[in-house]
Amino acid sequence: MFRTSFVLFVIIMALYSCNNAERREKELSEGDIIQKQNGDIFLRLSDAYLFYDKDNPHRNTAEWGFTVNSKGRYEVWLSSLTKDTMNLSYNEPVIIHFGDKRIESQPVGNEIVLNDDHVFRPYFRADSRIGSILIEDSGHYNIQIVSEKVLPCNDDSDKEPANTILDQIILKPQEY
Repeated sequence: MFRTSFVLFVIIMALYSCNNAERREKELSEGDIIQKQNGDIFLRLSDAYLFYDKDNPHRNTAEWGFTVNSKGRYEVWLSSLTKDTMNLSYNEPVIIHFGDKRIESQPVGNEIVLNDDHVFRPYFRADSRIGSILIEDSGHYNIQIVSEKVLPCNDDSDKEPANTILDQIILKPQEY
């Protein structure tokens, strides 16, 4: 009798544990940005928590939570959609906060990406290298960007389209 109860208890606990693990994995994949197989992390503005101040655009911020699977140094790239790849028209430098690190840089469009299926006319994608960060362990992290180009994602069809739109931050693992 005791043996049967113990075996039944172990089976129930095993099933409960598997169900919990599946539920946690599903919640993580639905609500968190996860590192891609190649190591890149894409932080789209549409997935960010936004703070928009129409009267003081230099205070506009976007913040993301994301999961890193592998530690190391990552290059921080800012991806902009622009009509003019020679002038991204950022009036102020972009500020990125990651933990206790602060990176400040003026986006210049180091790489023009021509084969992005998510970019439509009249825009081109221009990626700017902003700096690098060190991630010392796998796990969950937050990153914040402060820029006048952090704008709410809404359709104002009566407005003239912006010259430059901040689209995403890309974290790329550095190879040595």
